[in-house]
Amino acid sequence: MDQPRAAGAATLRVSVTDRCNLRCAYCMPEAGVPLVPRGEIPRLAELAEAVRWLAARFSVDRVKVTGGEPLVRGGLPAFVSAVAAIPGIREVSMTTNGTRLAGLARELAAAGLARVNVSLDTLDPERFRELTRGGRVEEALEGVDAALDAGLTPLKLNSVLRRSSFRDDVPALLSLASEKGVEVRFIELMQTGTEAGWAIAERVTGAAVREWLVSEGARVAPLPDRPNAPARRAAIDWNGRSVATGWIDPVSHAFCGDCDRLRLDARGRLRRCLMDDHAFPLVDLLRRGEAGVAAAAALYVGGKRPPDEMTIGSAMASIGG
Repeated sequence: MDQPRAAGAATLRVSVTDRCNLRCAYCMPEAGVPLVPRGEIPRLAELAEAVRWLAARFSVDRVKVTGGEPLVRGGLPAFVSAVAAIPGIREVSMTTNGTRLAGLARELAAAGLARVNVSLDTLDPERFRELTRGGRVEEALEGVDAALDAGLTPLKLNSVLRRSSFRDDVPALLSLASEKGVEVRFIELMQTGTEAGWAIAERVTGAAVREWLVSEGARVAPLPDRPNAPARRAAIDWNGRSVATGWIDPVSHAFCGDCDRLRLDARGRLRRCLMDDHAFPLVDLLRRGEAGVAAAAALYVGGKRPPDEMTIGSAMASIGG
């Protein structure tokens, strides 16, 4: 996984659905968001063909499958297998909330999925239920164990930091990561248009959390960062073990200068950035076989630049977080 990549290689995040079985507060409002009509969601075969097209033209070598929650869509193992077989693709991974992973982990691994990131913001059952608006943390933890058993490693836990609860959640997640031998990534809460007020009130910087850990007696030592990765890595001595952590601080510490990511959203539109409201209708144009798609896509991607601020008016689920 850590072999040197070719110069100019790109990572592609593919949202296979905007549906989700949870309603996390930082992702969408309690009532949900307007969903893409089912007839407008590309077939998985179309998404796989779009990945093949992008791999050939933009040196995409890594693909991360996202949602919504990707595992609410049927046929994911076959999609993973198709993408993994594309020339030039070195790795297929997935970000999931983990609640449906227990029953699919082995099948996904057999299909060619290399690893997973599991979103897990708290281990407290009541706080998990409140944040996700009805989810059960036990299901997510069962998914983590199933992924480890299936060899979907290195597994990473993705945890969004919140001012009101990080003093409880961060130590508990560090203990879990220490016990399981996995990396935990702590992510600053970003402002989306659906829950802007809540996000602003709950935001805490990664630096403030690290300072708090040091004040509590933890030793935080920098680790070498991975090229083009958004996380700044550190080892934290915890429970007598060294826990690898990644700190993604998009609000207080922009990492856009090294970004190599492209995205396909749930409508099959190419996106240069999570915070960019302008999208390129790639799958639709490929369906029509229109001439000049490659040149137009190259012009669009060539306009990739850091956002003016880390906010967006759309719900995260509609883009693919």
